[in-house]
Amino acid sequence: MRKAGGAHPARQRMAASGGRRKVSCVPAPLDLTQGAREVIAAERETVALRAADLHRQSRAIHAVVEQVNHDLASAERLLRRMDEVLGTAPQLAIEELDGELRGQRLREVAVEVLRQRRGVGVVIHYTEWFDLLVREGVRIGGKDPAATFLTQITKAPQIESVRPRSGLYRLRAA
Repeated sequence: MRKAGGAHPARQRMAASGGRRKVSCVPAPLDLTQGAREVIAAERETVALRAADLHRQSRAIHAVVEQVNHDLASAERLLRRMDEVLGTAPQLAIEELDGELRGQRLREVAVEVLRQRRGVGVVIHYTEWFDLLVREGVRIGGKDPAATFLTQITKAPQIESVRPRSGLYRLRAA
């Protein structure tokens, strides 16, 4: 017997809220012949072996990617060291800086990082420029490193303010 608009009474159960909720029925297994069951079981074994092989391949590929990423990081570190030795790096090695940058050296490094990362004439806010230096590993001295940085870049002759008090700067063309 069915209620109007409701599910069959045997398919309704009490919900946690006290109301009725519908419960779906799990279909009964198909009535297969023994021969059909054996074929499906054999095919299932083939698919299970394939899935296991794909898992193995996935693990192997991930291991290769991890090794390539490790090798890439090593090569980039080596290139950076070579640039430092050749004097073409945007800054001296952190070990060679002997601490935090201030003054003229900070201006030189900041200008070179801006030249390499953004280029001439590109407008940048000083906080973004400061973040570029931090990502490069530059340590800036002073009680407030951002204020030290801002003071020094305003003194750099290669840098011009885009608008007064906007925080926007750009590298002048040579």
